[in-house]
Amino acid sequence: MAMPVSLKVEQISLAEAAGPHRRVSVIYGCVREIEWQHTHEQAIEYIENRLFAYHVLHHDRAVRLVVDRTVAGEKFLKTELDGEVPALLLQLPLRAAANHPA
Repeated sequence: MAMPVSLKVEQISLAEAAGPHRRVSVIYGCVREIEWQHTHEQAIEYIENRLFAYHVLHHDRAVRLVVDRTVAGEKFLKTELDGEVPALLLQLPLRAAANHPA
């Protein structure tokens, strides 16, 4: 099986009126001057299918994003250092919803 492409997550957009597990609606980054964006659902699918492996920088260290489940069984993104809430992911700079490319 091929290795997933590694992408650094640099910004996020938040969903309105969502619980802590679903607050991140879109993740963003840039590879060789090409900006990319993946929805929360796309990122989960891409991780599970080993298409992409995402990470954030924390104290100059790459920290992987992983898929976890709530008590109710709902999938959500968090970093491997996070507990039940994706706190590290939620600390990334925000991109306003109005700036989403079409």
